[in-house]
Amino acid sequence: MNQLFWRFFLVFWATLLMAVIMVRLTFTWDNTPHLLPSENISPAGAVFFATPSIPATPLIAAHNINPADLSASIDISTIHISRHPAPPFWRHPLLHLSVLLAASILFSWVLARNIAAPVRQLKLALAGLAANNWRTQLGPELITRRDEFGSLSRNFNQMAGQAAEAIASQRRLLHDVSHELRSPLARMQILTGLAAQSPSYTAMAMEKIEQEASKLDELVTEILTFSRLESGAVCAEHIDINLAELVASVCDDARLEADNSNKSLWLHLENVPLIKGDPSLLYSAIENVIRNAVKYTPPYSEVSICLRQHQNQLSLQVRDQGPGVPPQYLSKLFTPFFRAQSNHNGIGLGLSIAKRATEACNGSIDVANIMTNNEITGFSVVISLPLNSSVIQLQ
Repeated sequence: MNQLFWRFFLVFWATLLMAVIMVRLTFTWDNTPHLLPSENISPAGAVFFATPSIPATPLIAAHNINPADLSASIDISTIHISRHPAPPFWRHPLLHLSVLLAASILFSWVLARNIAAPVRQLKLALAGLAANNWRTQLGPELITRRDEFGSLSRNFNQMAGQAAEAIASQRRLLHDVSHELRSPLARMQILTGLAAQSPSYTAMAMEKIEQEASKLDELVTEILTFSRLESGAVCAEHIDINLAELVASVCDDARLEADNSNKSLWLHLENVPLIKGDPSLLYSAIENVIRNAVKYTPPYSEVSICLRQHQNQLSLQVRDQGPGVPPQYLSKLFTPFFRAQSNHNGIGLGLSIAKRATEACNGSIDVANIMTNNEITGFSVVISLPLNSSVIQLQ
């Protein structure tokens, strides 16, 4: 990095030095000799105007002038060579050159250091990332700058923060997946042991083992679905879909889970046009959203599901009466493996899958807390999907 500093310094200094030399050569101190009359000789014009009574000397023709007489009439003693007076020391050219040279060196050093210092700090920060120090951040002296270095520093901090969050999410994934896999496997081992010791528990044990196996299958399916969506291995189909029928099918399955928890579903499905999309991806997205709402809404409350057409798109809104999400976590809900409330089951992939599945069908998904008197009284998820261009033209 010192090489970069000296390169900038030498380039700036050489440029300024050449400019100073050009200025010096252009504006040199004029000390050339001049022929001037002596101080006791008045100019002819002054004598002429001062003594108007003296008759003017008649003009003599040039061919009548004798050069010898002209040279004899000129008194050499009355002519002397005059020079400018010596300049004072503060106007001496060497002093000016020294000051300009020192100023150019100082200016070049400051400018080169101002450029090389941020680059040096960025180099150290990148070296920290290369050493797996993902918490590396640049200091306020760089991120508060209002130039390109400040913008680059803020982008670097954002990138490092996202990388650190991704690494933490992967580590949390390993922990959560291992925990989620280990818990049902441990319960299955216990149930198998009970069935072996007491044949009367065989029927109950088999039923519980089937439930645990279903949970394992669901967990693995969720991880594989997210992995395929994240890697782009899923090629979304674009066929005609009746979204109202698809939502009703998802609600039929979710209603069984809600009834077991003393919760209810309220549906309002308008007669909407067909849309283009992938049925399996949209089913996965809607199922994750509705099941999350059923899971977080408290007992003896309801989950409202409303499908309507809004201009050139269809809007599916799912609202629950749960505790909502802290505002600082709203922007992180679509981050893979992120869980705003760790006391609930799951590994934090539901909304991540819903977002990627919706985007694969050219849609979007938004989340927000439901506020009443400045208090969170529920949570809302809105899935928006565009209508077919042919449907829009007919309308």
